[in-house]
Amino acid sequence: MRNFLFIFLLFAQFVLGQSNFKIRNDTLAKVGNKVITARDFIERYELTIWQGKEKRTQVDKNKLEFLYSMIAEKLLALGAVEMGLDKDPEVQRALKQTEKLLVLDALYKQEIKNKVEVTDKEIFDALPKFNTEVEIHYIVAETKEKADSIWNLLKGGEDFDTLMAKLDQKNNIEKLRWGEIYEPIEKIVYDYLAVGEVYQPVEVDSLWYIIKLAGKTSKFGLSPDEIESAKSQVKKIIQTRKEKQRFIEFVNQFGKGKMLKVDSRLLKLLYSEINSIVEKKKFVRKEEKVSIYPLALLRDDFLDIKIKLANHLNDYFLKGDTFNRTLDYVIDQIAFKGFVLRSEMQSVGGTLNSILKTIINEEFLALEGYRRGLDKSPEVLKDMEMWRDAYLAYAVKKSILDSLKFKRSITAEELLKSYSSSEDVWEIKIQEILVDDIKLADSLLNLIKSGYDMGELAKRFSKRDWARENAGVIGYVLSNQLGEIGQIAKSLEIGQVYGPFYTDEGYSIFKLIDKRKPKDTLFVVNYDTFNVVLNRTIASLAERYGVSVNPEPLKKIEVTYINTIVVRFLGFNNRILAVPLLDRNVDWLMFLRRKNLPLP
Repeated sequence: MRNFLFIFLLFAQFVLGQSNFKIRNDTLAKVGNKVITARDFIERYELTIWQGKEKRTQVDKNKLEFLYSMIAEKLLALGAVEMGLDKDPEVQRALKQTEKLLVLDALYKQEIKNKVEVTDKEIFDALPKFNTEVEIHYIVAETKEKADSIWNLLKGGEDFDTLMAKLDQKNNIEKLRWGEIYEPIEKIVYDYLAVGEVYQPVEVDSLWYIIKLAGKTSKFGLSPDEIESAKSQVKKIIQTRKEKQRFIEFVNQFGKGKMLKVDSRLLKLLYSEINSIVEKKKFVRKEEKVSIYPLALLRDDFLDIKIKLANHLNDYFLKGDTFNRTLDYVIDQIAFKGFVLRSEMQSVGGTLNSILKTIINEEFLALEGYRRGLDKSPEVLKDMEMWRDAYLAYAVKKSILDSLKFKRSITAEELLKSYSSSEDVWEIKIQEILVDDIKLADSLLNLIKSGYDMGELAKRFSKRDWARENAGVIGYVLSNQLGEIGQIAKSLEIGQVYGPFYTDEGYSIFKLIDKRKPKDTLFVVNYDTFNVVLNRTIASLAERYGVSVNPEPLKKIEVTYINTIVVRFLGFNNRILAVPLLDRNVDWLMFLRRKNLPLP
């Protein structure tokens, strides 16, 4: 299974490149008892966005500013421990969830990935199929009886394509390659059918398919590079399929004898609240005469559920011999997994049951991972150090923001004397399409690139209700009000399109229409008030803990010039960002009493 999905780049290109390999363990900075190595820097820099990264003329400035921002994050993390924020329940919850995912991934590698091997013969045997594109026509039936009836018509001489049209299935035509087709159907298409032949009904996911091989096109005369590329892709496909099979074997063996009880009373309460929200959303969408599906529960919906079930949150929802899990915990896990109904064929009860089954399986697997001590493995500890620092730094920033609500703001005169306005915040105007399905998002992006009007696509496909009124246009808004999308958008060129980008709400494609510096003086003062307090805090921590920088190895590090956010796909079908997003925090250098660090 691939560990990373990249929007633009391959991880090996910049982390394992020869020039960086020799220096990636060099120390770039020391922050109290913490160290930032060249490898730490490369991973963070290449796997996230940074304003101006695409400008080759300022690469040295970008690298140094990024390093100082990493230093600031570590200083804030040290400060968070001083303030006791590492004991904050929300911080603890985020850390525990991240650690669990990383432990599951380590268990997956140990039991699945590392026990799968792809041979040269397997690759060689699959290459001819991979280099052959097939065109298949198919008829779908809901029951075996209907499928048999259609099959009898075909055996009696009915033309396949004519029958497709009669059944209103004339669009069931696909051009695919080996590796893109459900395996049982793939075997039928490549091994059993000649062009023009039809195969008897076959069941796939509770539906019945009758398949005709309409065409077949093979590639010949490939260049050496194309052959190597094909081999690499074939190996990944076989690897993924073998891992899937090994996963089934492992889970079946691992699950023997394991029992867990679900509290039926709490299950009914939870189902009732979820169903109530779903029915309300359906009603609203019907009234607005818009598509009902896909229908997803959002963060606010889960908060509402917790409010309604507040008296039961600490009751045990899952009860086992070795562990128990509260209703509060289970609701968080459902929210993390995502509750989405994609069609009227999906029921609330069936979807909830499926998610709960996944949660229960993961709890047993995670417990096994902890039993094996995988939370103490070097890889997990290293990743957790990075995420812990990021969460703690964020906790300090939130604490400062909360404190400013109750204290007087710094005056404009004070600001002019001590601080120049940050360049980090912009007013931005964007156009966005938000959908639930990654394949649909990819298709929409391709349409936009080929010249289709993004506004018309937003009106038709975006799940945001207001997008149908204003063609998906948002703005002007402050970039920091749009979270990660705002961070990315402010670094784009006007007219540039970005995506698909995964958010809590779905997959977003957006275009920067315009950006400008904020005109709202009151906001700038408030924003700069926060920045003054934040940067003074960082500078104070720097003087207390000590910071040293080694710029020479940093200069030798080769970096790319493409802004990208990378999603890391973990074992057992989980995912997180490859690295935490990093705020630009450089201005704290201005508040140091001892100016002994190299400036960007």
